[in-house]
Amino acid sequence: MSRDGLTLLDPWFLALAPAVLLLLALRLRRPRAALPTASLAPLCALPRTLRQRLVHLPLLLHSLGLLALVGALARPAHRELLPLRGEGVDILLVLDTSSSMLARDMDRSQKVTRMMAARERALEFAAARMHDRVGLLTFALFADLRCPLTLDQAALAEFLRQVDTVRRGSQEDQTAIGTALAAAVKLLKTSPAKSRVVVLLSDGENNAGVPHDDAARLAKEDGVRVHTIGIGQGTRDPFSFGEPLRFTALREIAATTGGTFFLAETAETLAQVYAEIDRMEKVELEDPRYRTTDLFVLPVAAGAALLLLGVLLRGLWIKEAP
Repeated sequence: MSRDGLTLLDPWFLALAPAVLLLLALRLRRPRAALPTASLAPLCALPRTLRQRLVHLPLLLHSLGLLALVGALARPAHRELLPLRGEGVDILLVLDTSSSMLARDMDRSQKVTRMMAARERALEFAAARMHDRVGLLTFALFADLRCPLTLDQAALAEFLRQVDTVRRGSQEDQTAIGTALAAAVKLLKTSPAKSRVVVLLSDGENNAGVPHDDAARLAKEDGVRVHTIGIGQGTRDPFSFGEPLRFTALREIAATTGGTFFLAETAETLAQVYAEIDRMEKVELEDPRYRTTDLFVLPVAAGAALLLLGVLLRGLWIKEAP
């Protein structure tokens, strides 16, 4: 029995409350004892004193005191749900932002770019990981941490919506997969999570920076599992003269770190890939845990105070003839 964090641990004791109210009603209806006296009719016109008006107050105080004690027996308490932080997964999304991600080959209409599909499906994936910290790192020639590991899904979504490719032909327009993975491993190294995972998405091969096999070995040594996603339909970009997408680096990284390589040739298959990763990286959460604070002291104190006040009133101020 709970409401707004308050609960009764032994609510069945509340069944005693109607009995207390019944006893009060019977006591009020019971005729008072009378002594044979002369007629009091001449005195009836006199105004009633405060003491006469409050003659039933001790009885009411006793009844309220008993009701408070019944409430104490029901054991009111405050229950606070404890976070399950230690049971989640820390996941770092690593997205390729080289200009080849602008290729429009993710649907039949050729309107959806690889970047658009990657961004939207990553948003859906992150929104589903309610108990996990998720972060975002993007890369072309350099690796940039866009959002640190966080439980704030709204903040992460905002960073994801702002991801775009680097300018085509610029000095940064390269694909440094190894550099990005090494940076991701460094970020996850101090994580206290039970499981640390990188989801690395790219449409090309490692062509700059840290060798991808060195970065993969680093991830394996630090216990970071890397799932890799190769995105695109067979050509690197419209200006590559049909160069096939082999994804050699991504396949080797996944094999070395104990992860899985996925091929996503359309926006729909990319959604299925993220759903599969979501299923694979579930951890069994323990049953909800609560911190319970007993509040029975308050009704016990109130009940004792009401009973004592009723006794004092009856004994010292409102006296009834036997």
